Amino acid sequence: MKKTIYFLAIFAILSACREGNQENGHNELQPADTTVAEVILEKPADIAYTQCPLAYLIDGQLYFHSFDDNKKVKFVEESDTIFNFTFDAEGKTLYYSVERDGSLWLKSAVISDSKITPQWVVDWKLKKDDCITDTYGEISPLLYHKGELLMEHGFVWDYYDFRKFDIYSIAGKEKKSLDKESDGRVLGKFMTELPRNKADQYFKTTKQQLYYTRNNVKVCLSDKLDFNVLRNKESEDYWVETEFISFTLSPDETKILYGTIIEMGDLGHGPYCIANKDGSNQMILEQTDIGSNKNPVWLKNNSIIFTDYEKNLFVANNDELSIQKIAENVSLYGAR
Repeated sequence: MKKTIYFLAIFAILSACREGNQENGHNELQPADTTVAEVILEKPADIAYTQCPLAYLIDGQLYFHSFDDNKKVKFVEESDTIFNFTFDAEGKTLYYSVERDGSLWLKSAVISDSKITPQWVVDWKLKKDDCITDTYGEISPLLYHKGELLMEHGFVWDYYDFRKFDIYSIAGKEKKSLDKESDGRVLGKFMTELPRNKADQYFKTTKQQLYYTRNNVKVCLSDKLDFNVLRNKESEDYWVETEFISFTLSPDETKILYGTIIEMGDLGHGPYCIANKDGSNQMILEQTDIGSNKNPVWLKNNSIIFTDYEKNLFVANNDELSIQKIAENVSLYGAR
């Protein structure tokens, strides 16, 4: 499917247009550091997995990332190719899927133990190809919520999305299959975005600007940003008035991540943005696109992790208005 946002064109436009500052409608970002972390440690003893706030997959191998000296350590306890992964609420137990005899299986490992021993949990009874999108070839994430794990599957072109999902109860040791159309509320529990009723309560769009209202105080979260520099002139027929979607709060609830729709093709397209609740430090994550199923993820220190379509992994800090590339060829990522 033809993408309606061409990121190479976007980067060229932004390079030419980044002379302004916040006062004239542009954020003066620090240049993205394209130096990829090269320090890879093979032994878990060098860095404990539980010391790392971030993990990601490269070529089916899981790496835990420490921002101290940009070091990463490989999850050496698993020899099979890992398909997707997640953590429990405390970040002490790793859950992940591997392929076995043509089927995806769920495994677990308590990474806080002194001796880590992966355990087979359950056969998802799903083929790997059933859990990959037909749009951009993106992997279905593994989601955790209150003792349950969820795996989406069954991509349908009519919806440009997966239409089914399986849920595994860790305590009950049972798996059930559900459908998004009839069981969407169940799926919603696993999502980090604010539910629709909450989003409508706090966020309003007026004259293509996003406003956040709480305790009778109305703050604009987008007036320092210029989305026009991201609109691709070659696809002008797809331009739409700016809309705002997909609101999530930082761990300390002082910052807001939201998506924008600035073009509409088969899917809506546009970048994610960050702003403080008081409207300060507004920032466009220029390498992102809401058309991807890889949503940016908050780290516990209120930074954001995300990938672009080239599978480059970035960390963004809106307090510093900085974006730094920390890894390449990343298929999936998660915070712990």
